[in-house]
Amino acid sequence: MTEFIHLKNYGFLQTRLPTDLFTKLKKECQNDKKLKEMKSGLSGKGIPKHFYIKECFPELKKYVRYCAEAYEKKFKYIDTLKFLSKNAPLLVTRPWLNVQKRYEFLPMHDHDGILSYNIWIQIPYDSKKELEGGGSAAQLQFVYPMSHGGLGSHKFNLSKEDEGKLIMFPSLFVHALYPFYTSEDVRLSIAGNVLLEVK
Repeated sequence: MTEFIHLKNYGFLQTRLPTDLFTKLKKECQNDKKLKEMKSGLSGKGIPKHFYIKECFPELKKYVRYCAEAYEKKFKYIDTLKFLSKNAPLLVTRPWLNVQKRYEFLPMHDHDGILSYNIWIQIPYDSKKELEGGGSAAQLQFVYPMSHGGLGSHKFNLSKEDEGKLIMFPSLFVHALYPFYTSEDVRLSIAGNVLLEVK
């Protein structure tokens, strides 16, 4: 008898924000004075600027906590982290807005905390057009170790249809956000972390 044994790994939570919350977030992101200054400049190259979310943070914090609890219910990830002597409540830290012009990117990195998330606010391109030249244009890529010692990856083709979606993942998942080439508008995304609060 042949038996196949799958190794345990953790996945992603992906959901669409409530319409009202997404509308408020988009308004805050697009009305930010600093964002207007960025949009009026020339296309940049390299790593984008970050600005913190303020007005919508209390409402967003509640929704992120709900997502973190749903993630834990499905994957039992936090349960495996055995570095505190007793349980601690979840703490959603202040999220930030990533403003990316054409050619700008976020290199491979991980986050602080135990869980992290991204929310797509504005994606100014069609992923099919971006990928016509091949490569990983405009994609979000996660990289993780495989049992054979090599690296596996998972790519998300980001397009306008993803506006309003949230993706949540373990903070140590290494990921990158590749540059886009077919639009002169900006790509807007919110990122944030969930920690354990120790008092």
